[in-house]
Amino acid sequence: MKINVSTEKWVVRKHTKDVTQIPDMYEKVAETLDVELKDDEMLLKTLYVSIDPYLHGITLDTPLGDHLGADSVMEVLEAGKHAMYKKGDFVQGFGGWRTYLVSNGREALWQTGMFPMVFPKYRKLDEAVFTKEFSLISSLGALGGSGMAAWGTVTKVLDIKEGDTVVISGASGSVGEIVGQLAKIKGAGNVVGICGSEEKIAHLKSLGFDNGINYKQANTFEKMSEALAVAAPDGVDKYFDNIGGYTTDAVFMHLNVYSIVAICWQMALQTGSEPRIGPRMLDITMFNRVTIRGIFGLEWFDDANWNALILELGGYIKSGKIKCNQTIHKGFDNIPKAYSSVFNGTEANRGKILVEI
Repeated sequence: MKINVSTEKWVVRKHTKDVTQIPDMYEKVAETLDVELKDDEMLLKTLYVSIDPYLHGITLDTPLGDHLGADSVMEVLEAGKHAMYKKGDFVQGFGGWRTYLVSNGREALWQTGMFPMVFPKYRKLDEAVFTKEFSLISSLGALGGSGMAAWGTVTKVLDIKEGDTVVISGASGSVGEIVGQLAKIKGAGNVVGICGSEEKIAHLKSLGFDNGINYKQANTFEKMSEALAVAAPDGVDKYFDNIGGYTTDAVFMHLNVYSIVAICWQMALQTGSEPRIGPRMLDITMFNRVTIRGIFGLEWFDDANWNALILELGGYIKSGKIKCNQTIHKGFDNIPKAYSSVFNGTEANRGKILVEI
């Protein structure tokens, strides 16, 4: 099957940890897909792309001139006779910042950076779930990678007990919001969200968080430690970390015996805002018998977990026990601007950030 389609993509043109230079890191390139579609390949049209903080790490490891790999929702426009999915299907996968693409949808080893990873195979979005019960874009948010990272960590790692104190850094993002709400449902007595403004603290409290800390005010190790003493006076039993740096150092000083730490991301190190000098808290880890576990949401991307996520987290969403927010930008040209908004502290952002193409 002959394919001839004009497409656009955002490619990486510059590597820098300085997130203020995001507009200069990408270049839009137009090209023509003029190929013979193989029997196992599909022509896909991108409908939505996911905007996530971890894309900065992927950007730094993407060879210059290559398109950025990112999670997306796509529609199958054409399919070979042995393709994984058929024409008209909606799929979710790492299609990247491209308007159209040709792919076989199989998992792919991505090994250009320090930490090799596998982009999972594309998953078909069940229309009974994602066009009737939930929206297509929920497959990138609460019922996608963000929700899986949050739900997987709470149900498989944190082992939250009745009355636990749970602290979440980067709490106003799509993952942190869900972790906090799930923690309350599981019986946590004090859920503390660390975020970047008083308005966001108020927002988190409207979701059921008990306390909040503004890291722009608690902007040193000493100030963060003081703020934690107030917000978590009984110490910290479970810590979900998105930020790292002095914030995490301060939390470690308040960890209780047999506490559990889940490391989902280390934004302070990824962006270069703090030096890479750890590990610094091994004595606390030893004395308090702390369990530290790295979180890699992709490890839970299988049919059994997707079904469980939709059943449990989806059920909480339908019943109103969990609220999931989203900020939708429109237009392929606005992808870098939407991505830049992750780092500039805009009050407009709530929960999951997406771009509708």
